[in-house]
Amino acid sequence: VASFLTKHLLLDWRLGEAYFAEKLLDFDLAANNGGWQWAAGSGCDAAPYFRIFNPYLQTQKFDPQLTYIKKWVPDLNEFSYPKPMVEHELARKRCLAVYGKALKKDLGVGIRD
Repeated sequence: VASFLTKHLLLDWRLGEAYFAEKLLDFDLAANNGGWQWAAGSGCDAAPYFRIFNPYLQTQKFDPQLTYIKKWVPDLNEFSYPKPMVEHELARKRCLAVYGKALKKDLGVGIRD
């Protein structure tokens, strides 16, 4: 969720962090805050800005039987991946362009392709 919101939709990580702070039963400020910063690429030892997870491939690789999804969304007896609301490749290119522009502006450096 964090990677999708921050890198596909280019939303500020603090929006997701605040939402989950209200919803999580086991909320912990340090873990929630740090996790969102890590996923957004802005925290200590963060995931690099160019690490953009593909939800479809992550599901195929780590949960091909959809065990996790079916546990938390039981109405999905049969799951066929819906048509993406965000095209991963286009979102990835847009994200890299935005981050690259910010790096050039703020740090005066370029990024490698």
